[in-house]
Amino acid sequence: MYLKSDIDTETSFPFIHRAGSLANSKEMMRQDFYHRHVLPKMRMFKLGDVVWDPKWIHSMHHRGGQYWRVINGEVFNLNPYFATRDAPENADQKKWHFLHRLVESIFEDAGARDTDVTKYWRMLPLSKATRAANYRCLKTLFYVGKVDTRHSFRCLFPNFLLLAAACLLMLVILIKFLASLQLSSRRKPQKHDKFVICQVPCYTEGESSLRRTIDSLATLGYDDKHRLLFIICDGNIVGSGNDRPTPRIVLDILGVDPKLDPPPRSFRSIGEGGQQHNMAKVYSGLYEYEGHVVPYLVVAKIGKPTEKSRPGNRGKRDSQMLLLHFLNRVHFEAPMSPLDLEIYHQMKNVIGVHPSLYEYLLMVDADTEVVPDSLTRLVACMVHDAKVIGICGETQLTNEDFSWTTMIQVYEYFISHHMAKAFESLFGSVTCLPGCFCMYRLRTARGMPLIISKNVVKDYSENHVDTLHKKNLLSLGEDRYLTTLMMKYFPQYKMTFTADAKCKTTAPDTWSVLLSQRRRWINSTVHNLVELVFLPEMCGFCCFSMRFVVFIDLFGTLTMPCTLFYLAYLAYLAISKIADIGYISLILIGAIYGLQAVIFVLKRQWQHIGWMIIYLLAYPLWSFFIPIYAFWHMDDFSWGNTRIVVGDDGKRQIFVKDEEPFNPDEIQMRTWAEYEGEIFKRQQQIQEMEAVAQAIDEFGNAGVRPVSRFTQIPGLDPAQQQLQRQQQTMSLYSHNPQAFNMPQMQQVQQTYSPGMYSAYFGSMANVAPAAHNVATSSYNLVQVPQSSQMPSDDAIVSAISSILASTDLASVSMKQVRDELSHVFGIDMSPRREFINQTIQSMLQR
Repeated sequence: MYLKSDIDTETSFPFIHRAGSLANSKEMMRQDFYHRHVLPKMRMFKLGDVVWDPKWIHSMHHRGGQYWRVINGEVFNLNPYFATRDAPENADQKKWHFLHRLVESIFEDAGARDTDVTKYWRMLPLSKATRAANYRCLKTLFYVGKVDTRHSFRCLFPNFLLLAAACLLMLVILIKFLASLQLSSRRKPQKHDKFVICQVPCYTEGESSLRRTIDSLATLGYDDKHRLLFIICDGNIVGSGNDRPTPRIVLDILGVDPKLDPPPRSFRSIGEGGQQHNMAKVYSGLYEYEGHVVPYLVVAKIGKPTEKSRPGNRGKRDSQMLLLHFLNRVHFEAPMSPLDLEIYHQMKNVIGVHPSLYEYLLMVDADTEVVPDSLTRLVACMVHDAKVIGICGETQLTNEDFSWTTMIQVYEYFISHHMAKAFESLFGSVTCLPGCFCMYRLRTARGMPLIISKNVVKDYSENHVDTLHKKNLLSLGEDRYLTTLMMKYFPQYKMTFTADAKCKTTAPDTWSVLLSQRRRWINSTVHNLVELVFLPEMCGFCCFSMRFVVFIDLFGTLTMPCTLFYLAYLAYLAISKIADIGYISLILIGAIYGLQAVIFVLKRQWQHIGWMIIYLLAYPLWSFFIPIYAFWHMDDFSWGNTRIVVGDDGKRQIFVKDEEPFNPDEIQMRTWAEYEGEIFKRQQQIQEMEAVAQAIDEFGNAGVRPVSRFTQIPGLDPAQQQLQRQQQTMSLYSHNPQAFNMPQMQQVQQTYSPGMYSAYFGSMANVAPAAHNVATSSYNLVQVPQSSQMPSDDAIVSAISSILASTDLASVSMKQVRDELSHVFGIDMSPRREFINQTIQSMLQR
């Protein structure tokens, strides 16, 4: 029993064997030869099902009248069945009607029904067993393959989805392109008289790098008397390649006398346990360079005396918070630490500018050179738009052709500013103001604090960094997180970018340093973008909002390693011609880089076309290797080898975490008004004692002793006293009267005398150049007869009281007090050692 052959099938496959046709083969004569031998053998070599174009099947059904049908996506050719059944010689033979008559009915439609008869098959009133038996028969005898769905909407939907995403990204790129087209000529900015603090945190940078940064800030085209160089040295550490600690290098550049050693002041740092108690020394003066005379203030963090490894080092965020805490306390008139009081004194009474007069904070890294007109342009932008509370400029590279590592970064630096930041600036929401070169507004015109507000200072000074999210925010991406906090608490204000302000920095020139830097940047970017996505207030709506742009950036950062495979997939689609989507996507990607090349041409930055080609050659590194490395090390919070610290023995050191508990009472907090009141009270007491001493001297009852190295109070001689006070009432600016003429300073100096405060702050000797150093000698207040006889107990108690009243109790020892007593009375006071020690202890306990 054989079915009639299908003409089309025999034409396509002429080699057909029928069972029983070869009498010399016993197995081939078996009726089940095909199912027993052929099918199992063919399954061993099967690669897949044959697929048929649905349009061809449809034409065979409706135009050719053939019995080609589709059930559940499977194609069946029943031409042999119906040809055999309807043959005249088989008219009365029921054996050729082996399919159920209802099954036959869905195939015999004369072209009226659809080619896909799946729904009719499911509607047949057949039992489960009958349906299964008929379908098994169809599958065994008449199955010819499956429908080709490669060109169906279901299969092409992912491609269309990718195409839609590519078009959306292309739209964003187009807007970024338009945002970067600032073809107008650079206008000369209007100069303003706003006070600016130029903050420079430094760690282990070399002398050449520090000198370039300081000199570039000194030669800015901004009024010298309206800016202050505020340099913070993060620890007394010797960097790799340096022969001196970083603070000493900075002080040598500024021309500070090496013999000058002001007393350390306590303050609270960011750290664990006892690391929260830190100490620092303050230096101030004028830096003269190329005709500029700029005031400076250096804070050198040296740590507690018990710190042995990396003394004073607490990180860049702590250096930033040192100044932000101070400005916050100045604004709210809150209690200050001893270090804050010293900085307040140096600004107000030495430099001559009240801390509350400063309106802007320029942040510059210690390896950054600022272009001379950049500060003027940044201030002009902020004055022009009062809504701008943060702004940054373009960062260029100074070592762009130093190595292949630096070459692949040039294009990225340029395009990240002129496209990414320029685009975000349209929304007033630049998501990252780089810490190497940016400026913040301290307060609004109405006096509302901004970057020095309590919320920003509290969140940015978070001390308990105990989660992966917090560590990536605060330990790796503190600059970006500060921008995030500003956007969080001040959504109604703007964070912008101006391409006119420029700076130059040094990029990593070795692969290991670049890898460490990008690991920090990528991981901190992911966590900061997560923070931004959930901010309640961001401008725009739906796809036309800053929130959508931030989400796209976050999604793009997380899926960055997939882009390499996606490009390979698009190339495969284009080459194999499976779909036109590959061509379209590749054309869109080419258009993206083409628009960027147009930017280079319009801005006449021809060299960046070459840098773009170099960047594209290194694209696998940027898109795959570096992101994978960063994600794999997301729990690594070290700074790598960006800065190397050298130990005393020249070897690597294992730093043991300080588990010493912190007692906040160790740092005495007082307001400036309270501290100033104490100073005036002591000054009055000193003047009264001077008058008594002068009266005694006039009557000849006693002689005036030499200067005490603790009291540091002007001498008792009336003429010399008047002359010295007149000299000390002059501020630093009085040494350069032609360059500095400020009403605010003159008003301050009429009321307060810097020399007056040197007796209590102990740091006035460092406030002027060597030619104008203030004398640190003073005269003893206690007058006793010059004799070798041992003084009375009352005389000793009076002398100790005078010494302790004018001495820094944090730095003086009992032995120093005894030596001073010996100096005062002119005899050895060792026999009274026990009495002196008891007296000192009782006074201190009171």
